[in-house]
Amino acid sequence: MLFDQVGCGLGSSAADDARGGSRGQSEVIGAILTVAIVVILGALVGQYVFGLDIIQAGEQNVGPQISFDTTVESNDDLTIEHQSGSSAETSELTISSDSGTILDSQQLKNKVDEEWTASESITISNTNPNLKPGETVRIIWESSTTGDSTVILKYEYTP
Repeated sequence: MLFDQVGCGLGSSAADDARGGSRGQSEVIGAILTVAIVVILGALVGQYVFGLDIIQAGEQNVGPQISFDTTVESNDDLTIEHQSGSSAETSELTISSDSGTILDSQQLKNKVDEEWTASESITISNTNPNLKPGETVRIIWESSTTGDSTVILKYEYTP
């Protein structure tokens, strides 16, 4: 009887009654924190194991955004026109096919100067040894600062 009056008995104590007799909130918060920590650790391990560049994805150069128009002339020469979009430095461009390089950056510079801008076009002669029917012609951009490269035009040459 003495123990019941000071709150040391087996039933609920006065302190439990003041808190509402429930401790469920801290268990729920603990579970949520545990799940969050597991998800974050899983993402970090996945990034390490699979080599995913989630964190650095915004730092990659993807090249200039350019719209090209390709035309095969009556004598089978290929004309590539820069229709719209950003200009591209010719020092960062190469035109190649499955057989090899069609125009390197120096040859492009001779045709359109330092930058290839909208409404400028390049004509590739059908006598170019690397321009063969059925092959894929590509304009490849390579960043002069980071070394990243991307294909900004892919065209199947069919005279």
